[in-house]
Amino acid sequence: MSDAQYRADQAQRLLSDPLFQEARATTIGALQTEVLSLPLQERERREAAVAMLKGAEQFFRVFELVIYGYQLERAELSNEAQIKARHVAIEERMRNV
Repeated sequence: MSDAQYRADQAQRLLSDPLFQEARATTIGALQTEVLSLPLQERERREAAVAMLKGAEQFFRVFELVIYGYQLERAELSNEAQIKARHVAIEERMRNV
């Protein structure tokens, strides 16, 4: 297994891990609750909470993009392997004709 395939498998396991999903939901949920619970008069705290929420959402989006990049690389490697296997099968058939 190539390093890219290993990383893609690891990335998929991370993204689908229940602990990661729970941590993500808890983080985003807590920040959303904080934003919604602050009164409009507490502008600075509210702006800070909104900034943290946006930062957390951006972190998880970037994290997913990295993981999907590994998944795409794995798919490309798999596709290349299938093409090579087909090429070998065609060459074999040509020799047997």
